[in-house]
Amino acid sequence: MVRRVLFPGRFQPFHNGHLKIVNRLASKFDEVIIIIGSAQEGFTCRNPFTAGERIEMIDETLRASGISRDKYLLIPVPDIHKPMAWTTYVLGMIPRVEAVATGNPHVEFLYKWLGIDVVKIELYNPHLYSGTVIRRLMMVSDTWRERVPEPIARYIDNIDGVERVKRVCRNAC
Repeated sequence: MVRRVLFPGRFQPFHNGHLKIVNRLASKFDEVIIIIGSAQEGFTCRNPFTAGERIEMIDETLRASGISRDKYLLIPVPDIHKPMAWTTYVLGMIPRVEAVATGNPHVEFLYKWLGIDVVKIELYNPHLYSGTVIRRLMMVSDTWRERVPEPIARYIDNIDGVERVKRVCRNAC
């Protein structure tokens, strides 16, 4: 039987902390199912990148990091704004998992309540590696680049993502 772990997130953008977690999970499980949350959103301050863009960014990054495509699935899932319903909705959209990996106490509580094992993630320098922090840095300097894998920075450059973040966040963040 394939041992799978679910790793949900918005990945706005996918950063070095996320990559460390996926590497760790890929070494312990046969397959990592990466849920691209808030899939219905894009071009907003909180979610500037579309689900399709995030899938491309993450796929490129994982392949460049030497993680085989047979080790992960990337699945976009829209929000339904009902946390308990969303957790069961996700489970109905993916292959069976052995556990859910999260550093979010709320997500941990919801999946444990459902009887799903939880792999607690120790967040890697969350004051540095946070999508919110990285998006804020994009608005003022180039230092955001050192917080994301090189394929992510290149992808964001190719879609003029920094300008997009500046435009959609000008009055929103």
